[in-house]
Amino acid sequence: MATLSIFTCVIGEPEALLNTANSIAPWLSNDVVWIIKFSEKTSKNFIANFSGKHIQVYQESDSSLYDALNQCLKKSLTDYYMVLGAGDTILPDGMSQLIKELSKNTFTHHAYHAPLLVELSNNIFNPAPNQMKHGMSCPHPTSILKVKNSLAIDGFDLSYKIASDYDHLSRYAIAFGDGHLLNISPPVSYMGGGISDIRALESYMEALLIRQRIWNIPDMRIFGDLLKFTALPISETIAQNTP
Repeated sequence: MATLSIFTCVIGEPEALLNTANSIAPWLSNDVVWIIKFSEKTSKNFIANFSGKHIQVYQESDSSLYDALNQCLKKSLTDYYMVLGAGDTILPDGMSQLIKELSKNTFTHHAYHAPLLVELSNNIFNPAPNQMKHGMSCPHPTSILKVKNSLAIDGFDLSYKIASDYDHLSRYAIAFGDGHLLNISPPVSYMGGGISDIRALESYMEALLIRQRIWNIPDMRIFGDLLKFTALPISETIAQNTP
């Protein structure tokens, strides 16, 4: 069976992490481990709530989420990994299907992409690896990558504050291929409401830079996509403020 790490990087003491822990617990084994990386400001008492068998807990200083993920990569001893935020939860139907896939001798592709349930909208985000050059077409929490491959491309780029996951998936796809689609139910429910939602424009701007730098998308396509992205909010603002 292929082995899997689930990375969760935690700032402070979010109550929602308990939901994540409760959903992950039934799936932990010698082959599936949970690596939790806490910031240096998290109290020892809070961290103690998440100790247990097949759970690896670390507390170190870091400069960002992506610095913390790079720390997780260096500590992981499994074949593959996936990333869950504090508050994201494992869905039983999808996870049981994923575990069955992991147990197959054919689970050897460089990357796998599964659907994601977006909790806020109750919609399913279906991955489209061949569309990565046009945007984040594969949900990061249900992208299952090889640890050694992510390390080989130097992990997550710390120059991006919001969209480094898109940069990493893009560079990973270019280096190792699009990956394999998993025809399973969503194994993860994404809570949302994080920095990529709060600072959506900045996130989009970083994604545009990645598309140019990594995918060599021409200026005119970037201009067109930026115009499309901004046209609706601009037109709505004009309509609301002009009699």
